[in-house]
Amino acid sequence: MPHSPARHRPAVVVLHHPGPRSRRCLGDVTAGLEEEGVPFRIEQAEETGGPDRAEQAEEGGPDRVEEAWRAREGGARELAFAAAQASELDVGVGVDAAGDVCVHHAKLPPHAPVAAGPARGARVMGHNAGRLVAGIPFKGMPPEPVSKGAAS
Repeated sequence: MPHSPARHRPAVVVLHHPGPRSRRCLGDVTAGLEEEGVPFRIEQAEETGGPDRAEQAEEGGPDRVEEAWRAREGGARELAFAAAQASELDVGVGVDAAGDVCVHHAKLPPHAPVAAGPARGARVMGHNAGRLVAGIPFKGMPPEPVSKGAAS
């Protein structure tokens, strides 16, 4: 029997930029995914945007190569779209250098993510990525903090 190439087990891909802000958000995103019982795989944008990823993307055509390179330099939306394309579950989460988080589905257009928001909602975004896989209703985002100057 021929040996089949190693495959990843089906998982939500969490693609992030290196840096302290994105690393802080990763814990919250992955906690939300764990609490929903959905497997995930964490990848760093530089690793997935490099030549090895581009070679893999060539199998999907020139558009996949362009997506991989765009995600390397992009924001949370571009990262999430690239992550969704790489996910066997068609769901990806992107965390950019500023700590913003985005959830995307592979079958949606690149400019139309499922959800996006600031770092303070990272755990809920993780929950919602897991719920997207499971096909159950999303949790609401935490309310915006009210600044003292706005309450006049």
